[in-house]
Amino acid sequence: MRLLLLALTLTSMPWQALAAEPDPTKPYRLFVGVDLKLKPEDDTQDYRPIDSLKAREVILAEPGRPTVPMREVSAFSWEHKPKVGRAAVTIDDFEQHRAFSLRNDKKLQYMATQNNMAIYQQEKADAARLQASDARFSQEIARGIYVYAENDAASRAGLERGPEPGYTPGGRGGLNFDDPQGIYGDGQIGANLRTANAEAIEANDNMADQLFDTLQRTSDPTMLDRMQGTDGDDGADVLELTFTLSAPYPIAEAYVVVLGAIKQGDDAGVITFHEMVGKIGPQPRKIRIRKTGFKPGFVIEDVKLHLYARGKELGTNLSERAVDMTRDQAREFLLLAHLADHAIESVPATPVWNLAPPSLLGAADASRFDYPVIVTLDADGSVMSIHDSETEARAFLASIHDAAELRTKSNPGRSLASSLRTTDADARLTVDQTGRLPAHVVAAINELIFLPALDVGSPTPGTAAVNLAEFFR
Repeated sequence: MRLLLLALTLTSMPWQALAAEPDPTKPYRLFVGVDLKLKPEDDTQDYRPIDSLKAREVILAEPGRPTVPMREVSAFSWEHKPKVGRAAVTIDDFEQHRAFSLRNDKKLQYMATQNNMAIYQQEKADAARLQASDARFSQEIARGIYVYAENDAASRAGLERGPEPGYTPGGRGGLNFDDPQGIYGDGQIGANLRTANAEAIEANDNMADQLFDTLQRTSDPTMLDRMQGTDGDDGADVLELTFTLSAPYPIAEAYVVVLGAIKQGDDAGVITFHEMVGKIGPQPRKIRIRKTGFKPGFVIEDVKLHLYARGKELGTNLSERAVDMTRDQAREFLLLAHLADHAIESVPATPVWNLAPPSLLGAADASRFDYPVIVTLDADGSVMSIHDSETEARAFLASIHDAAELRTKSNPGRSLASSLRTTDADARLTVDQTGRLPAHVVAAINELIFLPALDVGSPTPGTAAVNLAEFFR
């Protein structure tokens, strides 16, 4: 059913193939993208869907959004999916070629030496910090025991009689220093212990991350060479990619996912890795990526680039099977897919974060957008009003619904979305009913596309709780 609906949409609407130059009247793009998954070490386990990637960790698309350190990730899996995204990014001057690792590239040896010296100094500092934190932690424990034994007669007597209300046993065979109500949790001793413990943990994590970064540096692939049993003398052993990135508006935090079809001897396969590229804007930026660990003499068969901002894939000029779309066309496509996915289900309205407005994409953090609100939505997902509470939103929705003439029947020349609306598209409604929201927040909510609530598969006006800060999590 869904494939039929999508096929009808693609063939019936007057969309055209992707032009060489982007069309400013069509800021959205339908394309074939990639959803990443975390490959389990145990083949009997299911693949875990990935929400987004950071430089040192993977954020999973699971309840609570758990994270996995990148140093513990063995490989990614992926699946192709049709997506609608912002037609934001231009990739130019894309070149892919093989290069030599440090062992075969004399030009990089001096740079590698300098890098390794800096790494050594950082590791020394982390180790010293860890040692100092451990010593401080031990001193605070000793001090706490002394103070407790010598100066707290009441608690000492309490131990002889049995545990008192202020005594909190630790869950791992000791006193619980993190509990402010425990005998060590309150006061300066407990605070010092918690600080020392936190510093020790942070220093240990820093050392682990530093080791991971060291192994990932393209200028020092000797460990990967040794693991593969190669000597680096028989040919190129590094995949090097160069290209420029630009966008019509700023994108604060982006990364590239690379899918490379590689042949090593008689073995062929696809490698998947990512690279953080940071800020993108109108001024083209040159990006250079080096991926090590290949068998000398390997062959590059094909390389695909996919660009993401905070886990949401963006359309590019290199996106596969791309079709540029207007806002109405993008909404129509998503609405048809939504109806097909939930043909006989009742589901609440939801925002389409993949189509986050440029103001969110360009923001460095969530602070300017952290305003939880309730929005009322028409049956096509159009935003009608913004409220402080569900009660106010429901009352407003009821008044609009009672005053409107329901137009649920399709009319010739009218799109599905417009035929579902219960209010005129040009109705003079005051969107911000809270009276407290900054203009940029109201504008962003207005620009965000929502999927409407469904009642047993039928679109219906409804409400949705939304906080634009969720885009940054």
